[in-house]
Amino acid sequence: MGKYQVAVVQNKALQQGKPEESASSAGKAEAPEKVSAQEASGAFDRNIRSQVRQVMELLGGMGRFVKPGQRVLMKPNLTGPAAWEKGVTTNPALLEALIELALEAGAAKVDVGDGTGSIHIGTRKVMERCKIADKARRLGAELLDLNVGPMELLKVENGRILESVKVNRACLEYDVVINIPVLITHFITEVSLGMKNLKGCIPPVEKRRFHDIGVNQAVADLNRVFQTSLTVVDGIIGSEGLGPKEGKPVGMGVILAGENVLAVDMAAASIMGFEPEKIEHIRMAMEDGIGPSGIGEVEILGDSIEKVSRSFQRAVPSIPDKGQAKIHNFGACSGCIGCAAITISRLEDLGFFAEDPERRVEIVIGTRIPKDGSWRNGFFMGNCAQARAEGRRFIRGCAPSALDAANEILRCFQIEESPDV
Repeated sequence: MGKYQVAVVQNKALQQGKPEESASSAGKAEAPEKVSAQEASGAFDRNIRSQVRQVMELLGGMGRFVKPGQRVLMKPNLTGPAAWEKGVTTNPALLEALIELALEAGAAKVDVGDGTGSIHIGTRKVMERCKIADKARRLGAELLDLNVGPMELLKVENGRILESVKVNRACLEYDVVINIPVLITHFITEVSLGMKNLKGCIPPVEKRRFHDIGVNQAVADLNRVFQTSLTVVDGIIGSEGLGPKEGKPVGMGVILAGENVLAVDMAAASIMGFEPEKIEHIRMAMEDGIGPSGIGEVEILGDSIEKVSRSFQRAVPSIPDKGQAKIHNFGACSGCIGCAAITISRLEDLGFFAEDPERRVEIVIGTRIPKDGSWRNGFFMGNCAQARAEGRRFIRGCAPSALDAANEILRCFQIEESPDV
């Protein structure tokens, strides 16, 4: 069996957000990096176009994946309304470059679709705030909210945990689907890359079900029955630590691309300093034969993993275990789980628990909170908990802001809010 090919391109200009040095200026001292944000953005966009074209040429060009007359769907990662500089949403310039290449290859139509996890805001508003909508409209791409619309029920034969899964029908009607995740650490799945990004193609009820029954197994099963044509990982700026929404941006300046999503995820995880075989949903996909059975079966074209890698901080928040704080989780998603854990960690950092050993905080999250639950100091967190929060302390959001949650708890204990929580 031949190796699965993954193309990797890194450029220090991408990593630092400045234009690539031209051949004529090679060897000269770098000019001071003093440009306006607009000028830097313009040069940056042009540089990204060049790098995207290069990474695709290593794979044989976009024409290998998109044929004349085909309809193409671009599936970015729109975790929430965060700017791409935060490292949690797809860079609009990278998306724009991929649309342009698909049109050059003869695509009859190229559209952009995702189903954000920030359901209370909505996919279209997230697209606007992330500047994805501007790029798409400029190139005539339609914007699709994959959280709504007709869904197709796909059977999962011999699945690990799923017997069937609903996928937005639009994702199945395009000739080509291009998956564009970001290098992100994740509170539950360790990493959120190409395989995990396909959760954006299923409706909210399925997203919640994945977390109820086991998201790693469900993601592996989803990738058995729904596969994309090409995966391009946006590693220009990734996110480490308390992901997927509370992490810290990491300038990597790298773009990866490949046909097999598992091969790409294995390479991307390696670049982040993880052992792919130890990441649960990746290991399961390897065992299920979705792609390579080990990183040794992945051929890296272009820059080596060793050249572009950096160890990412894992998404493991410190949760105090002193009997003063407890999280009651009844089928919550990773957003609320992470927010609850981070909220408690931030309160601990402020000395909230150390100041008074009698203080108790209980955070209640999830979709299946029992009616007869009794929590003396309970804070019901997240929109899914609202139905059980009658007459109790409720923190709104999907997922809530950990800053807002911590400050709400401080107010309830009549403690001055901290802007730096």
